[in-house]
Amino acid sequence: MNRSAFSRRLATQSIIAAAMLVTMSDAAAQPFRAAPDRATFQWRGLSKELRNKMSGTFVVASTGDLLFQEPADQRISPEIKEVLRSADTTIGNLEGFLVDRREWAGVNGYGNNWAPKELAQSLADLGFDIVAPGEADGGEAAQVSTIKWLDAVGIKRPGYGPNLSIARQPVFQELPQGRVAAIAAFPVGAVADGPIARNKNGNDVGEVPGMNPLRLTVWNVVTAEQLEQLRAIRQSILDRRNEPDVARPTGLPHDEPGKLEFLGKNYMVGEKPGAFHYEMNPADVQSQLLAVRNAKEYSDFVMFTMHVHENRYAYQAYSQDHYPPDYLVDLVHQLVDNGMDMYVGHGNHTMQGIEIYKGRPIFYNHGNFSVQRFGSDDSPPNALNLTNIEAIELGNDWLQQEINLTAYVAKTKYVDGKLVEIRIYPVDLGADASRTPWSRSSIPQTPSPAMARKILTNLQKYSEPFGTKISIENGIGVIRVSPDATVPVGGDLKIPGRGPQSTGPARMF
Repeated sequence: MNRSAFSRRLATQSIIAAAMLVTMSDAAAQPFRAAPDRATFQWRGLSKELRNKMSGTFVVASTGDLLFQEPADQRISPEIKEVLRSADTTIGNLEGFLVDRREWAGVNGYGNNWAPKELAQSLADLGFDIVAPGEADGGEAAQVSTIKWLDAVGIKRPGYGPNLSIARQPVFQELPQGRVAAIAAFPVGAVADGPIARNKNGNDVGEVPGMNPLRLTVWNVVTAEQLEQLRAIRQSILDRRNEPDVARPTGLPHDEPGKLEFLGKNYMVGEKPGAFHYEMNPADVQSQLLAVRNAKEYSDFVMFTMHVHENRYAYQAYSQDHYPPDYLVDLVHQLVDNGMDMYVGHGNHTMQGIEIYKGRPIFYNHGNFSVQRFGSDDSPPNALNLTNIEAIELGNDWLQQEINLTAYVAKTKYVDGKLVEIRIYPVDLGADASRTPWSRSSIPQTPSPAMARKILTNLQKYSEPFGTKISIENGIGVIRVSPDATVPVGGDLKIPGRGPQSTGPARMF
């Protein structure tokens, strides 16, 4: 290459390099996308986006726990079947899992909570469109099997997934009136437990299949005097550990005002000593709220359902309390404010009250829709080797008390997105032993007039604290709601960095 050609090439390279420097400088000074001016950013009207957008007449039928152990659609009262089948959307809770015993390789979980795969078709024939998971004790294999057989008959099933992101996603039902979404969550940590779905994060081995969790921490409510007594006892134990012949304590508790950790239990001062206060995991709460809002973005009507075992005074005293725990009331109100149109509760195996909040129905607990328990439990035989009939006669069968055998099916009617009426159909699972032989116990039947009134009168009492008025008309409960009761909802999630007034960087938690 001669000198002249070399000079020209060098000049060309210099020009290219200079251009690159200018480009890089401009890129540094001008980001690819300028941050929006939050003061003028055009946020959508959330009250419009989060409202019930179903058109015309839309009817939902909802039930409680489906503890069937056989295809039972042929044995249910025709009146009850008609209620389920005539709704646009019918939802219940599958308390158990579906298996094909010829190929089943998983564990049974507790008791008789498995059912044959044929139950899936039976539920579809009864009109169920959406079935929430209410059982996790069978493990991952149980979930996989249950999903398989529900999918085979076209029943939607929220709350389970191969990872947390999918477990929290809604399922959708397409209708002429609009699109229905359903989300299911499972409170864990206080009473129930089971496989919790997890995403792969950081150095995690991988994602974990399971359910959508709402983790809870339990606080025992005590008086201020009792708290100080516990503190004194704890201090005397810690003082002993500071003696020369005892290893120095590590991880000493750090108490908040009015709270105390002691011997693995949490205590706090409250108005009702003996009650429990349940503290929800903040990240899980935000995730459920965001899941509801995301669901409403892609649907017109959102249902949220949970399998709640907790009550106010005892973990598993299913039949002793007919009112929801404190955290549940707080959570469902937040869910409504973020776009939820209906809450469907189950798990406590007994009826709890109904609340109408901002024109959205909240069914805290429907009670059981069935509680079949064939033969003996999978656990070792009891000392007396009792049959189910003998156990109930002695008062030892915890799912066969009268209040476990009374329930209701709700039929909720909307017109152009506004709640107008709820009809409550009482269900007798054998509480009226004088007219129900054992062979029909735990199978939903239309109650006698006297038993229907008793069931509905009890539900009136349980709903009174929420200001809900239930009239009894021809053996059916009726709640009439003025369309004006459906008020707009929607607002900022109150997450740092979000919303039109925010100035800081956006982040989720």
